[in-house]
Amino acid sequence: MFHIRTRGLLLDPSPGGSFAEDEEHMRLINRLAASPLERDQVYIRSMYLCSSQVCETDWRRFSDRALEQIRDKVVGESVLAGHDKRSLPVARFFKARIVERPEVPDPETGAPTRWVRAWFYWLKETQGARDLALNMDGGIYREVSISWRYRGGRCSLCGRAPRSCAHVPGEVLDGARCFIWIDEVVDVLEGSLVYRGADRETGIAGERHHGVSESGVDLERLLLFEAPLLVGEEARP
Repeated sequence: MFHIRTRGLLLDPSPGGSFAEDEEHMRLINRLAASPLERDQVYIRSMYLCSSQVCETDWRRFSDRALEQIRDKVVGESVLAGHDKRSLPVARFFKARIVERPEVPDPETGAPTRWVRAWFYWLKETQGARDLALNMDGGIYREVSISWRYRGGRCSLCGRAPRSCAHVPGEVLDGARCFIWIDEVVDVLEGSLVYRGADRETGIAGERHHGVSESGVDLERLLLFEAPLLVGEEARP
């Protein structure tokens, strides 16, 4: 199945990276670049892309295994605006990690939620690059969404495949809410800047480096629409 998540809220700016972090970031970025790039040629930011929480929009939940698969598969993929696959990317992912966020506790257990934090870059000397950085750092573009393919899934109450049991995702039975565990993410297609993300507390985490001045283009027009929540499509092996 092909799936897009589309609801959430967060702005979590962080300070610029250390010299060692910059070196690591540029080494990873240059694995993807056709021509070698220097640190002062790129903007770098990161996003909390998805988490271990139950998503109340679609009643699906990533297992630890699925989060690790997303972490591994997102590197090298595109950052888009509003899941618009008709347009070229605005940035590219180059690094991802699994992190815990104590400030976003699991509503049932109170334990820190686990997140895929994904770093991305874009070139300073491109049209609209500074506008994109300013809108992220200023809190205008602050929510994100992931587009992904998965296989299978299992009911949280009985462990059977979705639609093969009588349980309905989102409904509560004997005090337990039904949701679908996702254990196998086949592919990560892209991550998008959106007006509203699916996971609670998704969003941009900044690495603050000021770029060169340039004539800007209003990218907000690209963020005024959203893709359907669920599109049926069989994942290819």
